[in-house]
Amino acid sequence: MKDTRHKDGEGYTMPVVVRARSYYLYDRYGVRYIDFFQNHGRAILGHRPDMMQRAIKSTVGRGLVSEYPSVFTGRLEKLLAQLFPDFSAFRIYSDSRVVADLAMRVSPDAKAIYDPACSASKNSCKVSYWRPYLEVGGADSVLLFPILPFPGSFIPQVVCIKDQTLAEELPPSDCISPLLLDLLIKATACLIDEMKSEESVAKRMDNPLKGLFETRGPYGITNLDHTRYREFYHEALQLRVVLPPSADIPFIVPGTYSKGDISEFLRLSEQYATTMVE
Repeated sequence: MKDTRHKDGEGYTMPVVVRARSYYLYDRYGVRYIDFFQNHGRAILGHRPDMMQRAIKSTVGRGLVSEYPSVFTGRLEKLLAQLFPDFSAFRIYSDSRVVADLAMRVSPDAKAIYDPACSASKNSCKVSYWRPYLEVGGADSVLLFPILPFPGSFIPQVVCIKDQTLAEELPPSDCISPLLLDLLIKATACLIDEMKSEESVAKRMDNPLKGLFETRGPYGITNLDHTRYREFYHEALQLRVVLPPSADIPFIVPGTYSKGDISEFLRLSEQYATTMVE
């Protein structure tokens, strides 16, 4: 059988994916991988959720694709206000590269944007990411960048602003394709519903890697050095488990999986966690 995995300068990284559904990725030979990377968290609701397909069919069917002003901006802002009631204003930009520029403007001395999946220290962080199922950013955050579920990296960048004075200093929202906004609206609404379910939240918080690695909710960091992480990554890939490509990106436990999907991976994780302690 041919090797269908994509290579980088240090060896194999990701399988070449021809199909994705739920939390599974499939290569051209039908080999199934379970996804602990989830495209940096954008696939936290899974790949190809049904509501995404309905949104595409409905919006494209009405010809709402071009970047003209639309009612979808206001609809998304209402959902964001539900998720982040402590923030007074929202911006929606077409380019995610705006994150670094805005972060530098608000906190020029900050070395990095606080990520609650990677660190438990949340005080004195003016600029933060937000991840589903975790608390909202740092205690002092005035600017929040939510990592919302979306089918690709072309997601519009949402910015939550706590202070109205700061909001007046920031550029206005861009005109975003109604198709992209509708996809984000449907995904955000689905996420809100899931986070209201105690059963769903409890399932997400039950992390099978807790006690082996540093975990917070469904997220985790191995704390392995670069060399050891690359070894861990490659061995996990042999077990049909896709991890983030580097150790500084948190892994995310899939929303659904079977014990058989991860049993060997858990044993591998225990081996690496044990050697790390030693």
